[in-house]
Amino acid sequence: MPMFEDRERAFEAKYAHDEEFRFLVTARRDKLFAHEVAGKLELPVQGARELVAAALALPDGPGRDAALLGHMAKVFVEHGRSTDVAKLAALLEDCGTQARRQLLVMPTPEPPVR
Repeated sequence: MPMFEDRERAFEAKYAHDEEFRFLVTARRDKLFAHEVAGKLELPVQGARELVAAALALPDGPGRDAALLGHMAKVFVEHGRSTDVAKLAALLEDCGTQARRQLLVMPTPEPPVR
């Protein structure tokens, strides 16, 4: 029986790790995306920070990507610029790929020396 309990614990640990990684990738993707949009709109530093904060404040779950794209499209309109939502979606996907790549390459921190 301990073998089955070990497998169950391993499954639970892998699920928890995968969910944490997904969350980290999504947060990094959204931050990169907001910075890209801020750059395209030539926003000042404070405006970029506010845009990043707004992107990260969107609730996680189904529909998050659509909400993020809608919010950024609205920001473009507020700044008198037009944009194609398909181009924004492609940029969001590119930011997701970049975020995933960054997190996979990041070295794990060394434990403190005592």
